[in-house]
Amino acid sequence: MQPHRADSAPRKRRRVAVVTDSATALPHDLASARGIRIARMEITLGDRTYDDGPQGLGDEQFRLLREGRAVPQTAAPRPAAWLEQIRAAASEAESVLCIALASRLSASFDSARTAAELAAAELPGTEVRVFDSDSAAGSEALVSLAAASLAAAGADLAAVEEQARMVAGRVRLLAYLDTLVYVWRSGRVPRIAVWATNLFDVKPVMEWYRGKVGLVARPRARSRAAARLFAEFARDAAGKRVHVVVMHADAQADAVALRDRIAREFDTAELHLTSFAAFMAAHTGPGLVGVAYWTED
Repeated sequence: MQPHRADSAPRKRRRVAVVTDSATALPHDLASARGIRIARMEITLGDRTYDDGPQGLGDEQFRLLREGRAVPQTAAPRPAAWLEQIRAAASEAESVLCIALASRLSASFDSARTAAELAAAELPGTEVRVFDSDSAAGSEALVSLAAASLAAAGADLAAVEEQARMVAGRVRLLAYLDTLVYVWRSGRVPRIAVWATNLFDVKPVMEWYRGKVGLVARPRARSRAAARLFAEFARDAAGKRVHVVVMHADAQADAVALRDRIAREFDTAELHLTSFAAFMAAHTGPGLVGVAYWTED
């Protein structure tokens, strides 16, 4: 991708700053500590529109989702939301890398590119690039965290973007869901799949790896789904140093148990727990538990 360039400007404190979107579901404190700025998605539930902020959906909103009384509508960050975060990042760094939710899933990438074009004219001396993570949720979070870590070490924009690309090619996301209803509403599975999983109480275990979504298993209980997810993770992570994000949508107890077991049994370079904010929860529904991870050489 060709970078957007502007004229030279006085040297700033950092070489690169990272901006991403709220599909990462990064906890506010973690994003702030790593210097990552967030462009927020939007979700409309019933007659209210929510900013996809760090508080996520509350008990009342999850109840509406469970009861099917409100069909969520989601929207990518507007170019203005990306541009606001690019401006803030440019006040601290010579260049900015925007890491976006997979372009095949959302308009976030296109919105970020529009913002980068506006920034090229508005921010002299700042170079802005937009990277399609080809990932979502915890996977996108790990891509953003890896890029931010290298940026904090003083790397230049090309190196930080290459780090993001490397992790995007390695990271795998596994998750089990209570139902496919919410995924079906987003148009990504056929209705008959929803009927079958509900009829037989199937808790599908899904994966996202290198841009492809697939079905791993169809266990008929949450306990079996949790066991299969852990077995898949353990096979990949055994004997390796692993970077991990455990995530959930209104299923904190199960997610905490998974995080704690990973902490006990594996060599983790980093291990984070996050609750889905509104955007991701709307597409998966309540009850999801997942793990995103990549292993070092």
